[in-house]
Amino acid sequence: MKPLTKLAVYTTTPIFYVNAKPHLGHFYSMTLADVRNRWCKLNNRETFFTTGTDEHGLKVQNAAQAANTDPKCFCDDLADKFKELAKLGQIKFDRFIRTTDLDHYNAVNQFWNTVNANGYIYKGIHSGWYCVSDETFYPENDIMESVDPKTGKKIMISKETQNEVVFQSEENYFFKLSNFQNKLLDFLKKNKNFIQPKKYHDFIINELETRELTDLSISRSSQRLEWGIPVPNDDTQKIYVWFDALINYLTSEGYPNAKEMPQPTHLIGKDIIKFHCIYWPAFLMAAGIQLPKQVVVHGHWLMGGRKMSKSRGNVADPIAISNYYGSDSLRLFMMKYSVLDSDGDYSEESLNNLRSEFIDKFCNLMIRSLSKNFSIERALSRLENKNFESLLDANSDVSFKENLISIRDQINSLKADIDDDITNFNMHKAVQKIFNFGPIINGLFDTYEPWTLKVKPSDDEEIVTAKQLKQDLIIFTALDSLRVILILLQPIIPVYSNLLLDRLKVDRGRRTIEYAALGKDLCYGKDATFKKGQNVPLTKLELKDA
Repeated sequence: MKPLTKLAVYTTTPIFYVNAKPHLGHFYSMTLADVRNRWCKLNNRETFFTTGTDEHGLKVQNAAQAANTDPKCFCDDLADKFKELAKLGQIKFDRFIRTTDLDHYNAVNQFWNTVNANGYIYKGIHSGWYCVSDETFYPENDIMESVDPKTGKKIMISKETQNEVVFQSEENYFFKLSNFQNKLLDFLKKNKNFIQPKKYHDFIINELETRELTDLSISRSSQRLEWGIPVPNDDTQKIYVWFDALINYLTSEGYPNAKEMPQPTHLIGKDIIKFHCIYWPAFLMAAGIQLPKQVVVHGHWLMGGRKMSKSRGNVADPIAISNYYGSDSLRLFMMKYSVLDSDGDYSEESLNNLRSEFIDKFCNLMIRSLSKNFSIERALSRLENKNFESLLDANSDVSFKENLISIRDQINSLKADIDDDITNFNMHKAVQKIFNFGPIINGLFDTYEPWTLKVKPSDDEEIVTAKQLKQDLIIFTALDSLRVILILLQPIIPVYSNLLLDRLKVDRGRRTIEYAALGKDLCYGKDATFKKGQNVPLTKLELKDA
């Protein structure tokens, strides 16, 4: 990997815990980050994008034991499944990091030693309510009594996650988290965009203003936790899984050897906000390392308004969905309905309807525009000799000219209009703005009926010239608008957009942002006219589970 500069747009997903196979939420995080990374790359920005797997901790240790296998073999198998999902979903990462990677071990050791040398780690006795599922201790006021639905026995659970907790007491290493309460508050109040959306920024501010931070246990006894990174110079303790996992973002940048490190934008689910917005900034402050540029929080995916659960039978498998509808259909659906500060609701019917809408708006537009009754090659050849407006001036219909110029101006400003949306993960806004052009461009056919401009034997030369020019201007505006839209859709639906660009005979080297304006590419369309019996690029599907 070539060295990164401070200017690189560095995007991260959370690293995913490998106690079970990947699900729709993992696909969502990866796709959000991938779309942003592809967009920045399309816009000629230096980019770096990481995803990966979190492989240490008691949950993994117990899951491996239950599967009667070695923890590393267990992790290898599940890490491969996450890589397979990424490949299927067209996720183009620069680094797939695993916390079992050797350079990560080295980074964690260096980070621990630095924080320790700076005086923020000490050894003490820790007693508290520990949750294996959540890999964290909970204070007394965050737990409550409940009943185990399987055994009927009384148990204690976390109020937040409803997972069982058990009381434990052991000697651990502690991080002086309490030293950073005021520093964190001061930083967050001065950097109001550090956590997005705003409601999560306000949530963390409220936590820091109303709850006193207590020092954090950052190690576990090796007698209880075998599967983890040993504390430097103390094999009796293993490093707490979150202290280990969060450092992955530094490992990927080349820490501790990198001379320059960009500030990452961390994309995370709302369930791990405390770890990324309180613990992680405090760890970095203790190590004397710059904080991330931003933490962007997204919601979860439900089905029928309820949390997905195997017992309810409402689990959506991203692999099965992608294999039937195409991964681009799932990418498009999740980006269309991705609103960061709320949960999404998965529906197979909605996904298939959106897929059909894409076909209706854009695939069918291409098919009708490439009819044998029209000639895109002739239209493009006109633009080689005269500019768009001078050709429109030759037509006496003023409203026609105004309409086409308006479409051109809107299409040409589209890349700027959606830049902030995609860069800031507001994908639903970008998709909606692009899809809004479907009716506008298709409306050219409904309004001007270019098939009626067919030349008749009785037409004189002037009428022939006028008819052909008007028809060519309609077809050019429709198809060139589509070409621009498909270039801009590449980060969201890379397979579908390039499938249609191939059909338009757009050169692979002319699918960059420089060509995302009307008339910027006049070299496509050769022999693109649809021929009888030729297959269409995409066809509609019946519901898989109808």
